[in-house]
Amino acid sequence: MKKLIMILAAALLFAATLAGQSLTNNEYFRKSLELERKSNDAFEYGDYDAAADYAAQAQEYAEMSDLYVAQMLLKKDAETAFAEAQARYDWVSGPEVDAALRYPLDYAAATLALEEAKLELSNDSYDKAIEQSKKALSLLALMQKTPVFPAFYVVERKQTLTDCLWRIAELPAVYNDPYLWTELYKANRSIMPEPNNPDLILPGMILRIPALNNEKREGTWQAGVEYPVFEKSEN
Repeated sequence: MKKLIMILAAALLFAATLAGQSLTNNEYFRKSLELERKSNDAFEYGDYDAAADYAAQAQEYAEMSDLYVAQMLLKKDAETAFAEAQARYDWVSGPEVDAALRYPLDYAAATLALEEAKLELSNDSYDKAIEQSKKALSLLALMQKTPVFPAFYVVERKQTLTDCLWRIAELPAVYNDPYLWTELYKANRSIMPEPNNPDLILPGMILRIPALNNEKREGTWQAGVEYPVFEKSEN
C-alpha cells in the first residue's frame, strides 16, 4: 500500500511539474508550486497520504493555471483581432477611402460587426469577439484607397501622333476611350482658338478633364506616372 501511495504521489508531482514548465507566473501556478513543495516535504517525512493529497491539489491548481493561461491567450488574440479591425475601419473611414460614401452597405455591416466585437470583448466572450472582428475585417478588406485621376492635361507638340482630343481621351487615366473626346470638347470649348472647331488645339493649352463618375481628379497628367485605369460607369 505504501509503495502504491509513493508511486501515485510521484506521478502526480511529475505531472504538475510538466504542466508548470509552459505556464506563466499566475496565482494558480504559484499555488501549485506551494502545494508541490508541501507534497515533497510530506513525502520526505514519510507521510505518504498527505503527500498524495498535496500532489493531487497541486495538479488541480496546475490545471486551473492552464485554463487561466489559455483564457488570457485567447483574450490577447481577441484584442489583437479587434485592434486590427479597428485600425482598418479608422483608415477606410478617412478621406483616402471615404468608405461610408463609396461602400455604404459593406461599411454599415462592418460598423455593426465591429460594435458587436467590442461588446463581446467587454463581456469576456473572446471567441465571439474574434469572430465578429474577423467578419468586420473581411468586409473592410474589400475597401480600397480612392483612385486619383489627373484633372488637367497640357497639350504638347509632337513629331508623330500629335495631341488631339481623340488621343487625349484615349489615355487610360483620362477616359480610356477615344470616343469620349466630346466630354473634353464640351469642358474646354470656351478656351479653344476656334470654339466650333474641336480639331484645333494648340501646344501649351491646359485642358480640363471633367469627372464623369464622380471620380476624384486632381493634378496635371504627366507621362511616366502610374495612374489607375479609368472605367466608365454603365449607368
